Amino acid sequence: MRRQKMWLLILNITFNMVMGFILPVNMVFINKNLHEPLTTAGFALMVYSLFMMIGNALGGVLFDKTSRRWTLQSGYFIAVLTLLGMSFHHVWPSYIFMLVMLGFGMGISYTAINAYTAFIAEQSVGDSRIFFNNMYLAANVGIAIGSTAVSFIFNASIFLTFFIPVLMFVSCIIIVFFKADLFDETNEQANKSHDHYHDDQPADPKIEIGDRRFRLNLIILSGAIFMMWMGYTQWDSNMSVYMLSRGMTMKQFGLIFTINATSLLIIQPIMNRVMSKLFKLLKNQIMIGITIMGLSFLLLPNAKSYITFVTAMLILTVGEAMVFPTIPALLNKMSTNKNRGSLQSLYSIFGSLGRAVGPYVGSLLATWLTFGHLFYGITVMMLIIAVSLQSVKELDK
Repeated sequence: MRRQKMWLLILNITFNMVMGFILPVNMVFINKNLHEPLTTAGFALMVYSLFMMIGNALGGVLFDKTSRRWTLQSGYFIAVLTLLGMSFHHVWPSYIFMLVMLGFGMGISYTAINAYTAFIAEQSVGDSRIFFNNMYLAANVGIAIGSTAVSFIFNASIFLTFFIPVLMFVSCIIIVFFKADLFDETNEQANKSHDHYHDDQPADPKIEIGDRRFRLNLIILSGAIFMMWMGYTQWDSNMSVYMLSRGMTMKQFGLIFTINATSLLIIQPIMNRVMSKLFKLLKNQIMIGITIMGLSFLLLPNAKSYITFVTAMLILTVGEAMVFPTIPALLNKMSTNKNRGSLQSLYSIFGSLGRAVGPYVGSLLATWLTFGHLFYGITVMMLIIAVSLQSVKELDK
């Protein structure tokens, strides 16, 4: 079990290093290098994330119904071929076609990684939140490394900006290929132990919660994931333009994500020890975390110094550390071995939908109104989400 976790952590770090390379520079690249309007750049990222959402949905179905390992590999293959095209041919409008195909491939792989996480966490002894927290920490370390590296590489070479992610994904393909027996062994052990785990559960969570209330849970959580990512993704998109307009540099923008990941290295171990004692129900932890995330955006409308942006990110980090790994854990708590991949795909799907709509809606609000209106709107939206989570029925087990 320890070896499976180690390799999955490596795949997760590498995947998010690519995310760190691609997401922060896309808005600036389309706007500044390809000379397209901010709204066009936001629209391109929206289509990218919509195709990632389609990949998420397909990945969840393939993971539950077909080979889990090849579901992961197929996403990697699509992403590698697309990134190769982007490395040598980054011109408008063909760029947007390659960008959306990249989103589709990464969406498949992202859901497969999340579903593997849920299966391994379910088989682990102790609080499953710990492995979800570790995977979330690994993801943020990957994003921080990627975004920090690209802040230097982007100005030096557009080719390397897209080709280095090719090498990262090729390394993932090699790992999965040579460690196939290890991943298959995990799957076989899960299947052989299926009856054991099923017997340990008094009943299907859907039966215990009630069919109607179970559907309401999924609707509320899906809506919360969507709106939360709509707000959070401003840091990956429009915030780069906003910080540059305030006199900051791309290096300072990339450093923000390094600070985010470094602070998580301190915060996350504390969360592992404290959160399970403070919050018996996962929904209460999520509610407080989303509230903290929303309040962090209140610092941004009048931000004039770099330290203000850093402070806002640190407050956001505390909130996200409470929320992002806990929502998959709550979905896992509502799952059985027959639908775990599909329920985990909800987090990927609605997260992708939020990432799709967020940059475009944010660019529209910033263009038609001001960035201040955008940030205040995010705070109000986050607080509404937090209140709605009280309606989620969670099993006390």
